[in-house]
Amino acid sequence: MRLLITGSEGSLAQSVITLLLEQGHEVVGVDNFSRYGQIDRVRRYEFYERDLTEPQAVREVCQDIDAIIQAAAQIYGVKGFHKFAADILSRDIVLQQNLLWEALNRSMLRMVYISSSMVYERATQVPVHEADTNDMQVPLTDYGLSKLVGERLCHAFHRQYGLKYTIWRPFNIITPYEKGEDEPGFSHVFADFIKKIVVDRCNPVEIFGDGEQIRCFTWIGDVAAAIARYSLEPETDCEVFNLGNPEPVTMRELALRIHALARKRGLIEADRELTFKQLPSYEDDVKTRIPSIEKAKRILAWQPKVNLDEALARCLDNVQL
Repeated sequence: MRLLITGSEGSLAQSVITLLLEQGHEVVGVDNFSRYGQIDRVRRYEFYERDLTEPQAVREVCQDIDAIIQAAAQIYGVKGFHKFAADILSRDIVLQQNLLWEALNRSMLRMVYISSSMVYERATQVPVHEADTNDMQVPLTDYGLSKLVGERLCHAFHRQYGLKYTIWRPFNIITPYEKGEDEPGFSHVFADFIKKIVVDRCNPVEIFGDGEQIRCFTWIGDVAAAIARYSLEPETDCEVFNLGNPEPVTMRELALRIHALARKRGLIEADRELTFKQLPSYEDDVKTRIPSIEKAKRILAWQPKVNLDEALARCLDNVQL
C-alpha cells in the first residue's frame, strides 16, 4: 500500500515508518518541523515539508494514497500544553478534519489516528478502559481535548460516510530520541529528568508538586510495533486500543530510578543521594493514569515487551555527556 504518515519526522512516526518499509509498503511522509526545526536525515521515503492546516497542502500530499496514519500534533510536556493551548486546540483539529475530508474525497481505505492517554484526564477509576471515555467528562487540557475531538471526528466520518478508522491511545511513550529542554515541563518528564539529573548534574532536581503523580511509561518500539502491524488489519476496523505498559511509577520514583541507573553506569557521582525542589503543580495535572491493555491482548495478542527499567537503561545508553 501507499501510506501517508503525517508528523513523519517525530520519533514514533520514524519507528513506524521503518517497520512499514520492512513490510513492503510505500511511504510518503509529511511534517512542518514546527517543534524542533529542520531535521537533516537520510530518508528512504518520499517526503514533503508542508503545513497540513492548509487544504492545498493536504491535497498535494494525498495524491494516490491508500490510507493515512495521522501522527501530526503539537506535543509537549505539561508546561508546553498550557503555554501553547490555543495553537494546539485550534491547529490540531483543523489539520485532522482537513485530512479526513481528503481521505473521504479520495476514497481511501481508512484513517489511522494516533490519539493519547490524555483523553482519560477526567477518569474516576483506574485502570482505564477504552470505553470509559463514553461516560467521562471531557479533558481539562486543550491537548487532551484536541485528541478527544480528533477521535470523535473519526467516529463522525464513519457514521455519516462509512470511512473506516483505527484509533491508538499510547501511554507515555519513552524514547531515547527525545532530549530534555532547559525549562522544565516543555519536554516529557522522563527526558526532563535525564537532562537534569545526568547531563546537567542537578541536585536537587526540580519536580512538579509532590511528585506523587502516577504514570505508566511504554517503550517506543512496543507502540510502533502495534501500529505498524495492526493498523490496516480487519481486527482493528473502527476500533480503539490502549497501548501501554501497565507498570505504575510515581514521578519521584521515576527520578530516583534514573538517578540509580546513572550511578550504576558511572554517568554521575555515586556518593550523593538525589533530592528534590518542588515547583507549583497545575490544577489539571492528573494524579493517576494506568491503562488496561486487556483489549489489545485479547484481540491482537499484543502486550509490551520492554519494562520501565530496561527502557530507561536504553535511554541512558544514548545520553551524550
